[in-house]
Amino acid sequence: MNKAVTILSMVLGAQVILAGALFYNGQNSFETQTPVSLLSLEQQTINEITLQEGDNDKPLTLVKNGEDWHLADYPNLPLLDYKVSALTDTLINSKVNWPVSRTQASHERFKVADDNFEKRIIYKLGDDEVDILLGESPSFKKLYVRNGDNNDVFTIEFSGYQLSVDKNDWLSKSLLSVKDISEISQAGLAFEKTQVKQDADLDKRTESIADKSAVLPDIINANASSKTGVETIWQVKAPAKLPEGQTLNTERIDELLAQFSSLTVTAIAEPEIVFTEIEKLSVKDADGKLFDFEFAQHEDSYYVKRSDFAHWFSLGKAQFDNLAKINANDFFITPDDDENSQQLTKKAGQQTDTETSE
Repeated sequence: MNKAVTILSMVLGAQVILAGALFYNGQNSFETQTPVSLLSLEQQTINEITLQEGDNDKPLTLVKNGEDWHLADYPNLPLLDYKVSALTDTLINSKVNWPVSRTQASHERFKVADDNFEKRIIYKLGDDEVDILLGESPSFKKLYVRNGDNNDVFTIEFSGYQLSVDKNDWLSKSLLSVKDISEISQAGLAFEKTQVKQDADLDKRTESIADKSAVLPDIINANASSKTGVETIWQVKAPAKLPEGQTLNTERIDELLAQFSSLTVTAIAEPEIVFTEIEKLSVKDADGKLFDFEFAQHEDSYYVKRSDFAHWFSLGKAQFDNLAKINANDFFITPDDDENSQQLTKKAGQQTDTETSE
């Protein structure tokens, strides 16, 4: 009896030792497993990407044209680089380690099943297709993911909110902005930026002259020995002239330039909208490229279109008011009125200072 107990105890001990060794080796293998790529794709060979959402039956497709990516339905509109990069770089180069599951039965639970997923991305490489399914998030900035070719489910560091089937989420909202504007024209009146030579005392000698550019050549020729420089100024473009007794409101022009430089749209407008009244304005950049802008209102919404794009875009009311409702007279000021305005502002400031001191 004692001999049998001893033998059984020895067998049990051997089993415990063997189980421990196997567990240790398994743990060590897990910890030292070299991460591998979720997908084995050559980025250069991808020519189309389709994005699907599990609860939306309208997929979004991106196509590659040369080195650039565009929406399939809007081939000329620039997209946000960081969103495209999330698909063409970050996602396909994601590294994975040991799977959290290797069974098909788990796909529903992690929402990476063929017919039950959060998002599905289909990469097209010529005639071949590779897809991955993104599922639920186990923790912050992590997602369950599965390569469509097998049953293994992994976790990756990725934010699913970056991927949307809404076309406007991909649109570069600053696509209509124009910087370095050299000319502005509206309703037959144009203002242009020009460079003129002047000497060191030119400003003092032309303070009372409305259009400096008209007298600059005479002053420069008469003072050939004076120290000269180059000044960039705005002026009324010929053949138009400044109204008599008025000067150009360069501050208003600077405000307009800032509006064009920061112009942002909110969405691609629906094509069936018909506008009854359209305001027009043109600008030219430093390279001489002309951009014709059109602005329109429909009910309580505001829209803008630029001549090099076929589509209208939604615009915020504040930007619409600043760009569409321009009056040419806003660009001219009467020196007396300007001086009176400055004096009133100065008096108001002095009065405020007095009240504060009291």
